[in-house]
Amino acid sequence: MDKLISIIVPAYNVAPEIGDCIRSVQKQSYPHWELIVVNDESKDNTAAIVEELIREDSRIRLVNQKNGGVSKARNTGLNKATGKYIAFLDGDDMWEPTFLEELLTAKEKSNADMVYCGYSHLYASGLKRGFSYRYSTGHILLDVINKKTQIHIGAILVDRSFITQLDLSFTEGCLVAQDQEFIKKLVFRATVQAVPKELMIYRIRSGSAVRAKWNWEKHIHAIYAFRRAAEFILTQDNPNYDKQQLRYELTTKNAANLYKLLWRMLKHGYQGEALTLMDNQENALLLAQLDKSKISYMQKIKYWAVSSRNSTIWRLIGFL
Repeated sequence: MDKLISIIVPAYNVAPEIGDCIRSVQKQSYPHWELIVVNDESKDNTAAIVEELIREDSRIRLVNQKNGGVSKARNTGLNKATGKYIAFLDGDDMWEPTFLEELLTAKEKSNADMVYCGYSHLYASGLKRGFSYRYSTGHILLDVINKKTQIHIGAILVDRSFITQLDLSFTEGCLVAQDQEFIKKLVFRATVQAVPKELMIYRIRSGSAVRAKWNWEKHIHAIYAFRRAAEFILTQDNPNYDKQQLRYELTTKNAANLYKLLWRMLKHGYQGEALTLMDNQENALLLAQLDKSKISYMQKIKYWAVSSRNSTIWRLIGFL
């Protein structure tokens, strides 16, 4: 089918939520889809729940793999996909019933390579909270880099051939921000159309990555992910962007990300580890390139405190 949409769902220990996730796909007003659930060796009965739903809906497929993380699961789904378009949805998240229809309509009307919509947070208490971000359209990389526009991996629709053409995949072994790395690479090359509605539901569940105890060794992967995206962008030409401006924006954002990570490390008592990172020549050079005119007065104070390397100031940060 020409307009078949392949929906890729990585799933790991989401037995309480996977049913709601799949049913939100089954309720879509657009019916031409295949749902590829990649079970990342769940320890609960996630796979059994999916198998039960497959009995009543042949559009659902289950792929079991040895535990390799969310990136590997999404890559497995990409390799199994047969549709003209690709959408992603995590196993504990959901869509509003018109998600596929509205994004596909916008895509065909605009002839964009990729479309996206907004999203809301659903908390365990039942509270649903929406967010108001700029809905940018066109060549939107700079808005994405500077977080003026927020794009969730579960809120996009993109041509499968476009992903294949760029040879894009998710970085396996990356613990956080692998989805944002993928999105930055994608929007660098893509023309993008926004659907200014909150049609995706991002569930905040107890024990999820959003609520887990902060761990610097995990969160430093976000720094690495941003750097990989920057390298991808700066080693290619795109006439829609000025490379010098891109280099500046990526460098100053990379520097800001690093100093914010260091600040959080100091707050959580990782003084020795923070000093080791700062002693790295590449990191030291990067921090020196932060454009302090682009950060607030309070952020300037934090940057000064981090850069001071003063043990007394660093201990005080832990009490703030």
